[in-house]
Amino acid sequence: MRSSENRKKPRIRQTFQVRFLKEGLDLSFEGRTVNLSQKGAFIKTKHYRFCQPGEPAFFTFFFPPDFTGQDKTVGLQGSAVIARIDQENEGIGVEFIKNLNQFEPVRVSDVAGKIRYKTLAYYLSALEDLPLPEFISKYPNGFLVERSERFFDNNVIFQFITDVAEDQYVLEQLKNGRVRAAVLSARIMEIAKRKNLNEADMVTIGRSPDNDIVLYNKMVSRKHAYLNLTAKGEACYLVDLGSTNGTFLNGNQINSLERYQLADADEISIGPETKVLYFSAKAFHTFLSELK
Repeated sequence: MRSSENRKKPRIRQTFQVRFLKEGLDLSFEGRTVNLSQKGAFIKTKHYRFCQPGEPAFFTFFFPPDFTGQDKTVGLQGSAVIARIDQENEGIGVEFIKNLNQFEPVRVSDVAGKIRYKTLAYYLSALEDLPLPEFISKYPNGFLVERSERFFDNNVIFQFITDVAEDQYVLEQLKNGRVRAAVLSARIMEIAKRKNLNEADMVTIGRSPDNDIVLYNKMVSRKHAYLNLTAKGEACYLVDLGSTNGTFLNGNQINSLERYQLADADEISIGPETKVLYFSAKAFHTFLSELK
């Protein structure tokens, strides 16, 4: 009965690495999630033959920076019971003893090849040393600010954001509840060239690592869209490259290969799951000043 109820809970179908240790064994097994909720998970693993329903085990789930918004991969550890064995799909269904957001967080090494983006906390800390003219000179093309619903509760996010926010003023704001930790953990993507400097007016966006802005999400096309920049950051245009799942501007799907001029605080959806807000350098500086 409990398994049936758990399957009705909201689940994330993004794939995450998992390591688990069965009770009484020193040997650890590995797998990848097919779906995941606060109550349990289904894990694809070639070691399913060594598991039995009802066995307790200790699990560690690894969440990469592109999912959590943190600067490093985050691990969550906790106990679960193996509820079922699925031979056809070569995996196991597990039920957590505690909700996933009550698992113990641990720091792990970065995922190889991932692009690290700075968080809002970083720019808040750096703002006081950069007046507006210098800020615009350093970041002429503006920013994309992540807008997402975190799977984790704020109490889990907060444990990590204090490692990122070194500015004492920001930490005080957190403690007093005037700034939400989830807001400070939002990733900030500077609109700038990282590859192929020959096309200086085109900042590419997509899942492939050779893009200027890399978004590791299976709903994002390898070459999804690009931002067309004008001289001196006077304007920024959004162009879809015929992506599979589409590009949306303020909720409306844009036509492929057509230019759409962006305004401050416009919401861009790169596929159905990745949402960002566009800010010019001046508007982002103002936004940071208001947060301070």
